[in-house]
Amino acid sequence: MIGFSLAVLMGAGLVALLASIRPEWSSRRRELTAASILPAITVVATALVLAVILAGNYDATGQMRDLATAALLTIGGGFTMLAFLGGLIGALLAGRRHR
Repeated sequence: MIGFSLAVLMGAGLVALLASIRPEWSSRRRELTAASILPAITVVATALVLAVILAGNYDATGQMRDLATAALLTIGGGFTMLAFLGGLIGALLAGRRHR
């Protein structure tokens, strides 16, 4: 719930920022750009942690490494979708005000 709320607020804030920085962009482009920034950050963070898990020299067996990889990809993918959905909702709501 907190992650979704933060994504909504970030999407709304970024639409307002993009409206003042890039007024020549269409409202649809500003909304999609604002909604996709937080998921992009989440994907990069997930990829970095995945690289640490795969490159690390831990005493874990192959099964544990596979389990950690699967869990990380599931959780990271879920948060990415949640961030995009929340950012899109916030961007659409705030974008209505700036049209």
